[in-house]
Amino acid sequence: MRYAIGEIVLVVIGILIALQINNWNTDRQETKELHSYLISIKNNLNADIISLKEINHFRHSSISFSKNYLNVAKSDHISIENFNTVENIKIRTGVFIDTYFKSKKSGFEGLKNSGLIGKLNGTDLVDGLNSYYYLIDKIGDQETSLNNTIEALENIAFQENIRQRLVEISRIENKETYFALNQIEIKKLLNHPSMTGANGRNSYESILPTYYQEATDIANSLISQIDKMVINE
Repeated sequence: MRYAIGEIVLVVIGILIALQINNWNTDRQETKELHSYLISIKNNLNADIISLKEINHFRHSSISFSKNYLNVAKSDHISIENFNTVENIKIRTGVFIDTYFKSKKSGFEGLKNSGLIGKLNGTDLVDGLNSYYYLIDKIGDQETSLNNTIEALENIAFQENIRQRLVEISRIENKETYFALNQIEIKKLLNHPSMTGANGRNSYESILPTYYQEATDIANSLISQIDKMVINE
């Protein structure tokens, strides 16, 4: 009887050891996969930081363009030099340029689909990731609102031949004579509601640069947390 009981105990111990080894191997494999996703997220965040810097620069330039446009439009006299700065066709930061920030989300989506995100529950990292991608969605909503409004005004400018006339004026060879004799038309074109409306809407767009900087700060913090987690484990 003692021998039989001893055999059973040994078998049970063997099974428990095997289970422990299996659990350890499973946990090690999951940790390895988790780190792989975290590294992918880090790469996505680094790419996002570059894109955020570029679009933030564009947005500041575009806002400055619109503020300058409104100042020129309400001037008593429209000079050729001022007109050239707001003609809005050749300038890359003109108001009628649709620009969106496109975040790289493959790493985070992969982590969520893998089910391994549960291993991060209760950590600052998972809270930070959720905050970051929530902010990215807010950026998309704000950009869509801005671009849709401006696009609608741009369509009006085309329908009423405002943009086309501004382009034609920009291509006139003898501008000195034309500007001296046609100030009323030039002012009317520049002050058309579609043009001042679009630039007015754009000039007050202060929330997007704030969002871009906030997203950049969060991304840098997340990268630091990921580096510590991957190295420490």
